[in-house]
Amino acid sequence: MKKLELTFKSENGKNKNLGFNYVEGDLTADKVMPAMQRLSELNIFRDEYGNLYKEPVAAKIIDTNDQVLFDNRIKTVKSAK
Repeated sequence: MKKLELTFKSENGKNKNLGFNYVEGDLTADKVMPAMQRLSELNIFRDEYGNLYKEPVAAKIIDTNDQVLFDNRIKTVKSAK
């Protein structure tokens, strides 16, 4: 599974993360940065200190692959003899 994690600096100077699960496609900095800038300009995510996503700081894709070693939740049915 691939996740996109966007990091912004809020109006009070703290880093805030915004994440999206199950991203697909060929995301690049040239595609993500303008979207982050537009989100910042919308100024729709706010708290008592102001805009939560005021300034784009970073973006990364997190790729997780699960490798199941065992799973006891799966029960096998034994045939009666």
